[in-house]
Amino acid sequence: MSVKFVESADTFDEGSFFSSKNEYAEYLVLKYLIQTDEPVGSWVLKVMLGLKGIEFSTATIGRMLKEMDAKGFTKLAGAQGRAITSKGMNYAKIQSERIERERLQARLMMAAIPQSFDELIDLLDARKALECETARLAALRASSKDIEELEISLKKHEEVVKGKIDPTDIALDFHIKVAKASYNRFLIASLDILIYEELRLESQIAQLITRERGEEYLLQHISIVDSIKQRNASEAERRMGVHIETLISAIKEQAEGN
Repeated sequence: MSVKFVESADTFDEGSFFSSKNEYAEYLVLKYLIQTDEPVGSWVLKVMLGLKGIEFSTATIGRMLKEMDAKGFTKLAGAQGRAITSKGMNYAKIQSERIERERLQARLMMAAIPQSFDELIDLLDARKALECETARLAALRASSKDIEELEISLKKHEEVVKGKIDPTDIALDFHIKVAKASYNRFLIASLDILIYEELRLESQIAQLITRERGEEYLLQHISIVDSIKQRNASEAERRMGVHIETLISAIKEQAEGN
């Protein structure tokens, strides 16, 4: 069962995180037992699940509870019904954390989809904050192999510019390589999302001013790599900031001309 979103990440379908309706029902039962902090019978659980859109017969719920007992998630508490075990609490906690992570990732993905020049500028502002830090870290952490990869990227960029080919892909590849050289997986993952969405949007814009300034951006990339090679973290950070700000200014210039 794939994760689904309706209209926005705020309407995140929690149930779609689970592979089956039974698995989702188990999770809901465990959450309910945690909240009530006392044994609960099948009829109460039937009503609770019904309110969540899951219609199970009491017989089906009885079978599900026996399976949960076998897993060690619940235990029979006499005539009062079922109580949750420490194993059940831990399982419910793990699932809740995973669901929240999915929800937050969905919100980030939706926020990263620009719909206009203004939103593209916002996206670049976010990139600037992240990429100044990746450049700084790359100057401190980049291996000789990382620097070699950056230099290869620069050569490819130069070939593209000389051939008067759209430099967008190779230019963004350079930024990804700088991020990888930072060895910060959170920054890398965030930039992957932003760059993917930027490419998606830019592919829909027939005439984009940044495509015409490949030579200028190449020179800025070269200066960033020079700072990384010199292990000058503050200068790498500054030059990356100048570079992204140049991109933002170009987009603003185009937006104002439309």
